[in-house]
Amino acid sequence: MIAASSRRLSVFQCVVDAGGFNAAAMRLGIAQPSVGAHIKALESQVGQPLFRRQRGSRPQLTRAGEALYTYAVETLKRSAEASHLLADLRRAQAHEIVVGAHRDIAAHFLPVHLAAFARHSPKTRVVTRIGTLEEILALVRAGDVDLGLFLATAPVSGLHSEVFAHEPLAIVVAPSHPLARRRSVVTEELERLAFVGGLRGSRWAKMIEKALRDFGLARCNVTMELQESSAVVRMMRHGGGAACLPLCSVAEEIAAGTLARLDLRDPLPPLELRCAYRKPLPAAAGALVAHLRTAAKAHA
Repeated sequence: MIAASSRRLSVFQCVVDAGGFNAAAMRLGIAQPSVGAHIKALESQVGQPLFRRQRGSRPQLTRAGEALYTYAVETLKRSAEASHLLADLRRAQAHEIVVGAHRDIAAHFLPVHLAAFARHSPKTRVVTRIGTLEEILALVRAGDVDLGLFLATAPVSGLHSEVFAHEPLAIVVAPSHPLARRRSVVTEELERLAFVGGLRGSRWAKMIEKALRDFGLARCNVTMELQESSAVVRMMRHGGGAACLPLCSVAEEIAAGTLARLDLRDPLPPLELRCAYRKPLPAAAGALVAHLRTAAKAHA
């Protein structure tokens, strides 16, 4: 029997599934040396190499690695199933719902709708966990939340989700920017701008890049990367360039005149506000999904 922690086995599985150490580090949101340390510790426990490493190519599993991968997949599956069952029992007994929400959703969509739900369901306890897109999707996959709310451009592979609403995108600049008062800004002008975006390689950055490509922007010159949209907003106030953000995260700034929304000749494609969850939903979580679905449609 291998006395390896679930965390160590999950890192190993991610290296195999992602196709390499760097890809696994990006997917897990940890440093590459940390991934390497987990694999080294596993190899020490097993007593032989798990990968055949060749510079410039993906690491290949040894026979020991193949055996450990089969063990890891089965062990983690059983652990997840047990965790899901225990969590569902605990939440049902406590009338508790755990919601995972992407930062922009947590700040701009959830408060008013959760408050309304709480007034109609005073005996239900709602716990909200907030994080990046990667973190929320990981929480849903692990069964650590009953439902996850996030912005997307398409369904997420391996997750059941439904579209609640569509969220417009806006390109914003400081009010003093030369394009702030221009009418009908075209893509050629946008390609000359310096953009502030998300962290390169993150789901968020890739999603915004795809939206801009679909809009027709052949090149987006990202000169600064920030992890949180609130930090991007503050950077925009100080004339940091241009940023493409969900309208909900900058609507107050635009209304107050601290940011200016560029008047584009053609509209940007909107993002999808999605809710992901496992079936069957506990009764309380199902009631919240129905409430949020109705509220999102009414808001639209």
